[in-house]
Amino acid sequence: MLGEKMFLNILVFLVASTYWYITGHYIPSVLGVIFILIYLYAEKLYFASLIMGIFTLLSIIYFSFYTTNSYVDGSDISQTGISVLYILVIFFQSKSIFNAD
Repeated sequence: MLGEKMFLNILVFLVASTYWYITGHYIPSVLGVIFILIYLYAEKLYFASLIMGIFTLLSIIYFSFYTTNSYVDGSDISQTGISVLYILVIFFQSKSIFNAD
């Protein structure tokens, strides 16, 4: 159980860094790292983690639509792919935090 949570924490950090590198949007990446830091600080801050996870997901979705609507030369497929991957990782991290075992 502890190994799974630590793996997901590291995965969120790695995917957030990759998202920042590929898309250039730092706000969702910083929110994802804050999401992890709140959880690591105190596991009893479930509601704060949930709120930060929601803000992270909303910012990823916003910047995905922003990138799609303002066409800039670049690899749109890789930006969409890393956005979907980041959303899935945040979802699985939130699911593991709120898993009632």
